[in-house]
Amino acid sequence: MPRDSDSIRERIYATFADDSLDFEASVQTALEYTANYLGVEYGFLTRIESGEQRILQAVGSHELLQPGESCPLEQAYCRRTIEIPGTLSTQDAAASSAVSTEAFETFELGCYIGTKVVVDDEVYGTVCFGDSDPRGESFSESEGMLVELVGQLVSQALERRAYQQTLADQNRQLETERQTFEEIAETTFDVIYRINIQGLFTYASSSIERVTGYTPDELVGTSFTEYVRESSLPQTIEAFDQLLGGDPVEHLELEFETKGGGTVTLEVNARPIYSDGTVRLIQGVARDISKRVEQERELRLQHRALEDTDVGITIAEAANPEFVITYANEAFEALTGYSRDDITGHPYRDFFAEGTKSTEAGDISEVLATGDSSVFDLLVTRQDDTPLWCRTSISPVTDEFGEVTHYVGFHENVTEEKRTVRLVELLNRVLRHNLRNSMNVILGNIELLNDPEMASVAIGRIRERGHDLVRLSERAQELKRYAHRERDPQRLDPKELVARIVEQHEASNPQATITADVQSERDICAGSELSRALSELVANAISHHPAESARVSISVADAGDQIRIEVVDDGEGVSPSETSFVQMGRETDLEHGSSMGLWLVNWIVTRYGGSFQIGPADEDNQGTRATILVPSIDAETSVEAAAKPSTALFW
Repeated sequence: MPRDSDSIRERIYATFADDSLDFEASVQTALEYTANYLGVEYGFLTRIESGEQRILQAVGSHELLQPGESCPLEQAYCRRTIEIPGTLSTQDAAASSAVSTEAFETFELGCYIGTKVVVDDEVYGTVCFGDSDPRGESFSESEGMLVELVGQLVSQALERRAYQQTLADQNRQLETERQTFEEIAETTFDVIYRINIQGLFTYASSSIERVTGYTPDELVGTSFTEYVRESSLPQTIEAFDQLLGGDPVEHLELEFETKGGGTVTLEVNARPIYSDGTVRLIQGVARDISKRVEQERELRLQHRALEDTDVGITIAEAANPEFVITYANEAFEALTGYSRDDITGHPYRDFFAEGTKSTEAGDISEVLATGDSSVFDLLVTRQDDTPLWCRTSISPVTDEFGEVTHYVGFHENVTEEKRTVRLVELLNRVLRHNLRNSMNVILGNIELLNDPEMASVAIGRIRERGHDLVRLSERAQELKRYAHRERDPQRLDPKELVARIVEQHEASNPQATITADVQSERDICAGSELSRALSELVANAISHHPAESARVSISVADAGDQIRIEVVDDGEGVSPSETSFVQMGRETDLEHGSSMGLWLVNWIVTRYGGSFQIGPADEDNQGTRATILVPSIDAETSVEAAAKPSTALFW
C-alpha cells in the first residue's frame, strides 16, 4: 500500500466515486486503505443514537469492534470525538485524558484517531482507527486530515444515499399514485381528464366515450373550447382562467356537445397541478348531470305550476295524526291571509272556525283513515278573523310500496257559492213563510166581505197584506239582483258617498234632520252598492221613527285597517226579531219587509270582507245604532291589494 498521502487520497476519492460500489463496499474499502496507511490494526464506522454506540462496519479482528456490537457511549473512545471539531487522536490512550479509564479498560486500544460523521447538520456517528499498541509518535497532521476526509466522504455518501432513498420512495409513491389514478380513472363512472395550460386535453378516461361519444384518443390534443356549447363558453373560459391563477373550481355546470351533435350537461370540479411552484396542468372530474338537470327543470316547472295556480294547495305528512302542513303554495297564503311560515308546521284544524274544530277534524280523520280521497266544505278563519267557506279536497299520496306517506289538499274559496245557496234557502223560507201567513189573513178576511159591517175593515186588511206581499217580493227581487252582480271592489271616497246619501234623503224627507261627520282621510275599498246599503239604513231609521222629525247621524272614522261607518237614530229602537234576522237568518213575520232590507245591508257589506251589526243606540235601548266595518285603502295601495274576499254568512 503506498504511503504517499496524495495517492491514498486519490484512491479513497475514487472509491466513493465508483458507481459500481454500493455504500457499504465503498466504506469498507476506505476503512482498509486508511488503516493500512495509518499502520493500525482496526478501522470502524459507528452509529451513535440515544447515548449508545453501535458498530456498523469494521476492519480488524477486535471482538468488540465487529458489525452489530454496541456499548454505552460513556464506555466508547468516540464519546469525546463527537464533542470537538476536526479529529481526536492520541498516541498513548492509557495516558490520555481524552480517553476515559472505563473506555480503555473495555477496548484496550493503545492508540486512537477518529472524527465525527455529520449528516444534514446532525451527528450521525464516527469513523475511527486504532491499534492495540501505543504509537511511538503522534499522528501527523496529514494523517489527521486523511481521517477527516474519510469522515466527510462517508457523510456525503450517507446524505446521497438518503436522498436517493427519498427520491426512490417518492418515485415509488408517484408510480403507485399513477397506477391508482389510472385504475380509478378507467373504472369510475365519472370522467377524469387533464388539460394543459394551452387548454388542450392531455388525458381523458375511458368513460368519456359513454358520456360524450368521443374516445379518449379523439379528445387528446384538442381544445376543450371545441366542445363546450356557446351558451356555456364564457363561464367555462372564466373558470379556466381561475384555474390558471391557482384557484380550484367546484360545481361548474356546462353544456358539452356530444359526438352525435347532441348536448350533455356536465358538472365539473377541477384543480391546478403544480410543478416547481408553477401551474403545469389542470386535472378535473366531470359528471353527467343531464338527467338531474332535466328532473330539476321538471320540478321547477311543477313547483311553478303549484305556485301559479289560483287553487290553494297544501301537503301534510300522513305519519302525523294531526295532519301537520309541510307545504303551502301562494294561493293558500292568499286564501287564509297567513304567511307560509305561519302555515307550515300547523295542523289543518288550526284554521277551522271556532266551534267547528273538533267536529270537522274528527270527520276528516275518520275519512282519511280509509285511504280514500274526500271533499269537505269547511268554515275557516282568516288571519284577520273573518270567516270564509273553503272547499277542501284531500287525496292520499302513496310510495312505491303502496303506503300512504302524504296528503295533498286542494282548497278553494266557495264563500260566494255558499252565500248564494244560503240566500236562495233564506228567500224560499221567508217567502214561503210570509206568503202562507198573508194568505191565511187574506182568506180569513174574505169571509168577512159578506158582513156589511166588517166588509170595509176586511178590504183594508186584504189590501194591506197584498201591499206587504208586493213589497216583500220587490225586496226579495232586489236582494237577488245584488246577489247575482259581479263583485267589483273600487276606491270610494267616504265624504262623497255620505254627502250623496244625505242630499238624497234630505230631499225626500225634509222634516228629518240628517247630519254627517267624516273623520277618515282614507278611502273605502268596496263595491258601489255600498251606497245602497247606507241608504237603506238611513231610510229604515226615518221610516221607523214615531215622529216626523227624525234625527239621524252618519259618522265615519278609522278603525285599524278598516273604516267604521255608524248610522244612529233617536227612534224607538230596532226589534229583537229584526236583529236576529240579520245575525242568524231566522224566519220572522217581516213587517213592511224592513228586516229584508237589513239583510240586504248585511249581504252587501260582507261581500266585500266587512261586517254589519245593529242594536240599541244606548244602554237604555233608545234609538238604533247600525255599525258597518269595511276595508280601507290609502293612496299608495292598489285596489287589488286592498280588496278583501267575501266573508261567510250565518256562522
